[in-house]
Amino acid sequence: MEEDKSPEGRRYKVMDTLSNVFKMSDTNRQLFNNTDFQFFLFQKRWKDIVGEIMASESWVIGWKGATLIVSVSNSAFMQQLFMMKGEILARLREDEVGKYFTDIRFRAGPHKREHKATTTVDIVNSNRIKDERMYSRPLTENEKAWVDRWVKNHVQNEKVRLPFAEMMEEVLKIRKGEEENGYHPCPICGSLTPPERKICTACERKINRKRKNKVILILKQNPHYTYQEVRALFPCEYSAYDEAREILIHRAKENIFHKFNDHEEKRKLLSLLIHKPLKDITVEEARAALDKMPQKWWE
Repeated sequence: MEEDKSPEGRRYKVMDTLSNVFKMSDTNRQLFNNTDFQFFLFQKRWKDIVGEIMASESWVIGWKGATLIVSVSNSAFMQQLFMMKGEILARLREDEVGKYFTDIRFRAGPHKREHKATTTVDIVNSNRIKDERMYSRPLTENEKAWVDRWVKNHVQNEKVRLPFAEMMEEVLKIRKGEEENGYHPCPICGSLTPPERKICTACERKINRKRKNKVILILKQNPHYTYQEVRALFPCEYSAYDEAREILIHRAKENIFHKFNDHEEKRKLLSLLIHKPLKDITVEEARAALDKMPQKWWE
């Protein structure tokens, strides 16, 4: 800030501009004095040196010593650039970065691909736009007439007919958009399911719950069974076996803590932990192995 005095003699500060502050900052010196950044800016100025037409088929890709390396995608343009080499070098001498190059090497290369700059929210925005397009499909006159007839026949209260019809139209738009994008009925419940899934998520959760409960039932009867032994009786993933086993271990620990038939619970817990048949574990062995298990001391 620049210090000045008002006509009344009072001192005050004059706020400097943001550009001047940035010019004086360490960030400015580190960024604009960087060789790679300066060369990046020089690449952007290539079209000012050779013209927009020639720059459409040629671009600076690097340098080696005092030689500038330029890639050209078209043989006709390469021949033209060879003929313009002296003129281009003269223009380079007027550029603050180009003046360091005394020679140019042209080489054939693929057409330059322009990569659009992306941000972390681009994927979110693209998915949002995709959903908006999918869930806002226009309804035909026949579909709107069907909604009106259904509402008149099934909704007795005239005050709620309009909002009910609007709700049904929005639901119909969603269903119509999903069907057009490959959604198919779930073979179990009939609800629309994304094309990459065979069944809906709700039915999949129910199936996984039934599988886990089946594994829990097997382990309750045979707590010493390993994954291979359980899988021989009932095909399941290891995650289902591990989750079922952890549930039974937690239940046994809770019963032991609350002293609910703790002798038998210790035998079951030890069988789960060391995979030893329950019939081969005595009460004394379970008590000795799990003597340090916490139990409530109050009634």
